[in-house]
Amino acid sequence: MVDNEETGVIQRLLSVGKLQIYKYIIYFVWVVNFIFTCADVYIYYFILKDHMGCWNCLFRSYMIIALTVNVLMVPLLIVGFIFIYSNLSGEIRIVIYATVLFLATWLQMMLTILFAQQYQIVGDVLRIWMNHKSLEFYERRCQCCGVLGPDDYKLSDLNIPKSCYKNGSEMEEDLYRSGCFTHSIKPSSPIIQVISFVIQSYVLRYSSLSS
Repeated sequence: MVDNEETGVIQRLLSVGKLQIYKYIIYFVWVVNFIFTCADVYIYYFILKDHMGCWNCLFRSYMIIALTVNVLMVPLLIVGFIFIYSNLSGEIRIVIYATVLFLATWLQMMLTILFAQQYQIVGDVLRIWMNHKSLEFYERRCQCCGVLGPDDYKLSDLNIPKSCYKNGSEMEEDLYRSGCFTHSIKPSSPIIQVISFVIQSYVLRYSSLSS
């Protein structure tokens, strides 16, 4: 009997110890997730800031969505931490918190996949040109001129802008000959976003399954 009682006590102590270790791991994962989410906000903010000069560009709209999602993830993570720390009912976590976090995490994954691809600017270029807006943003960034080339301005009885020249020199030898139609924006490495998504998926799984 004594041996059985001692064995039971040891098993309970081991169980409590495992739970404590698991709890600390969850806290650590949460902190890392929070840091990466803030890093995402920082990255998307500066990318968006860099594209604010582009009139009605679809890429800018994507960045606004990405920044909004990541900003909203911050209070969601804080709420998640409260749920985990206070051990609120699983039903509340599953119905209210986990569902919202799942949707936000899924949207983040879709945006990460999207940003990992080269962004073809042809749609933006045509939209800007047809609305008689300046192509300066893409002309300077992609070192191109007009939609199909500098002749677009000549055919439209327009002066070729300084943005069509290297360093705005307006010298014939510095004129960009290619049109912006064929150019694309190379994606930045989405390493931080991918790690953030993986960690958020882990937090989501714990929030949904733990009691």
